[in-house]
Amino acid sequence: MRRILVLSCVFMGGVCLPAQTHTPASSESVLWYRQPAPIWDHALPIGNGRLGAMVFGGANTGANNGDLQDAKENAALMDGSQTSAADEHLQLNETSVWQGSRADRLNPKGRESFLEARKLLLESKGTDGEKIAAAEKIAQEGMLGVPIKMPGYSTLGDLYLRATNAQPVSDYRRELDLQTGVVRVTYTMNGVHYAREVFASIPQQLIVMRISADKKGAISFHASMDRPDDFATRTQGNDTLVLREGAKHEGQIHFAGETKFIAFGGTVNADGKEIVVAGADTVTVLIAAATDFKGGPFAGGDPEQQCQQVFRRAADLTFLAMFGAQQAVYQPVYRRMSLQLGSSDAAIASIPTDERVKRVSAGADDLGLQQLYFQFGRYLLISSSRPDGLPANLQGLWAAGVNNPWGSKYTINVNTEMNYWLAEPAGLSDTTVPLINLIDMVRTPSSGSGTQVAQKYYSARGFVVHHNTDLWGDAEPIDGYQYGIWPMGGAWLALHAWEHYAFTLDNAFLKQRAWPILHDASQFYLDYLTNDGSGHLVTGPSLSPENKYKLPDGKSHSLTMGPTMDMEIVRELFTRTLDSGRVLHEDPAFLKQVEDARAKLLPFQVGKLGQLQEWPLDYTEDAPGHRHISHLWALFPGTQISLAHTPELAKAARVTLERRLANGGGQTGWSRAWVVNYWDHLHEGEKAYESLQVLFRQSTFPNLMDTHPPGVFQIDGNLGAANGMLEAILQSRWIEDGAELELLPALPRQWSSGSVSGLRVRGGASVDMRWVNGKIIALRIHADGDTKLQLLLPTGSTVAEVISQGRKVALTAGALSVKRNQSYEVKIQ
Repeated sequence: MRRILVLSCVFMGGVCLPAQTHTPASSESVLWYRQPAPIWDHALPIGNGRLGAMVFGGANTGANNGDLQDAKENAALMDGSQTSAADEHLQLNETSVWQGSRADRLNPKGRESFLEARKLLLESKGTDGEKIAAAEKIAQEGMLGVPIKMPGYSTLGDLYLRATNAQPVSDYRRELDLQTGVVRVTYTMNGVHYAREVFASIPQQLIVMRISADKKGAISFHASMDRPDDFATRTQGNDTLVLREGAKHEGQIHFAGETKFIAFGGTVNADGKEIVVAGADTVTVLIAAATDFKGGPFAGGDPEQQCQQVFRRAADLTFLAMFGAQQAVYQPVYRRMSLQLGSSDAAIASIPTDERVKRVSAGADDLGLQQLYFQFGRYLLISSSRPDGLPANLQGLWAAGVNNPWGSKYTINVNTEMNYWLAEPAGLSDTTVPLINLIDMVRTPSSGSGTQVAQKYYSARGFVVHHNTDLWGDAEPIDGYQYGIWPMGGAWLALHAWEHYAFTLDNAFLKQRAWPILHDASQFYLDYLTNDGSGHLVTGPSLSPENKYKLPDGKSHSLTMGPTMDMEIVRELFTRTLDSGRVLHEDPAFLKQVEDARAKLLPFQVGKLGQLQEWPLDYTEDAPGHRHISHLWALFPGTQISLAHTPELAKAARVTLERRLANGGGQTGWSRAWVVNYWDHLHEGEKAYESLQVLFRQSTFPNLMDTHPPGVFQIDGNLGAANGMLEAILQSRWIEDGAELELLPALPRQWSSGSVSGLRVRGGASVDMRWVNGKIIALRIHADGDTKLQLLLPTGSTVAEVISQGRKVALTAGALSVKRNQSYEVKIQ
């Protein structure tokens, strides 16, 4: 259901404001609550790709309001400060606020340690524990970056608006409307109706808040800014708060956050380090932030001057003008795609979002909540990844600490890549641009970059990245040998450049952006791969991400030669490099080298239990229920294992997945999201749906954000699970002269009827489809380019006819030849 946004005017407090287009509680695009957020994990996110905020709506409310739900629970979650729903708290982020700075952290022992560790692992034949342990010791001491940790992403700080003479409130409502990207808080206090609306403006590069009341002179509050650590604050003039980095920040990125208050009626004055607003009719609050980081899309410069420039550009704009400009940019992107599952239950849809999450946690189904969760995932990606910004990190862009879990970096042994699985199929192709930009930063010859690590550690051309990188594109192994000695992050990232082409058929992008990345990534492995002694090419020293194997002596190890995931990623990289080179008619000699190397890669191995082996030898697993199930990468997102083309390997993959889950695997949100996608590609819709429910029940906060033990937000679970919902409905695969579209491959019985529009597929097309009782009753394909689409229909269905521009179109061997900018109605019987 789409709502028309009405930008009409009403008079409130003597000021012309946009009419309040209140969204009904039954809307499938609104998260809403009857109480403020008691803690960060209940607050609501807004973002414009660079600036972000978690909006609390009056956090830590006490139990003095009978109209608020779960008052005892909220009181138990309080941090000790007593505020009212009339107060507001915004936790703020700017994507380039990172600790540390660019530095040369290459280990001077890197090259010799690599060679010695590889020699020992090859000599060990995978069975000599003493040599394996010696290789791990050498890697720990000689290959890891100096220092051993990368800098991390940090909060900008917090803005607090504390009301004067606050009283208990009634009729409280807090909501996030995904269609507009606006958080809205309304309540009544002392007979006055108040409203706060907050959004992150893309055109103005501001966070914008409007506070209004239906009585003149009713708005009064004290405003302040702070940060958990390392900051200084002051006022500027009578209407602006300034937050700066503190003394500890010497030699690091400098930042500034500034908040300007524009009141209609009443007064605005500075009082020490606070701004005091008294007796206002309405107040517009503008929040700007900037850093002096220079790199990628960021030009650097004095942070305060940048903030002032932003304020000057918005000086003549009303709230209505800024809101309208934002909607003109945001809504066309958000509305590119829709998903409908079953029919709406009005009674359930009228329940607040947190209560619906509780219902599902108790065992209920809620298809409307699943639809909301899917669109919330799209909203998070739109809000945290814009073409002119940085990619979404572990927390997207919303992180409350100075030192956040895992540094809130780009963890590229699955998490960052999972963030972008959803982008192309969900109509958000432009959100992948920051990821491509990050890869190019890694490839830029500079200290610690992927090209430098490739040369100095491995004497190789091209570029390499290990399991983490940061906004400087650092590529050294970090954290510890059991995590960091994994030289595959760059190869996996490079495949996203190919995917962008496969979904768009943008030849200019393929030539100018994707081909150089794929070429350089492949070039590294041509130099890096080594003979394992039996004629196969393998990687190493490497590992299966974060997992360990056991030897007969009972001791566990991480490092090995040629772990399965490595071989899968290199094989896929070589394949897509060949595909790209052939499309572009690139260097035949280079492509021949790639093809020859691909043919020599260590093949898949099936173990004694019928499982796909995680390592070249059939080891006992140290953690049979490990959260990483990396060796099934070839099933998804890779393409080397499928029921149709490699049934025996698909059977082995299924055994692996079943064993992992039987031993407690999939216990984190992102891990369970990957499980959903795995089951989809094994055509097990019921099992995929069951895992989706597990994710809702175990790994979803009341604000629908994904949770990772020990109870912290990670965005990958949201985005990976949303993609898993699409993989149940349609899967597309690149084939030599086009794409293969598999329709309803893993449809669970709960989704027996539904529809999707704007779903993007490989081969450069979009699909609109409606199905009833598991049968497709309407299918429309719009082609962006000239290609062939092979249609794989559910069992028992066939194509009756295809109509384009009023004419019948014939299929050849089940393939539909489509033409650029033409639409095709496919009738199915």
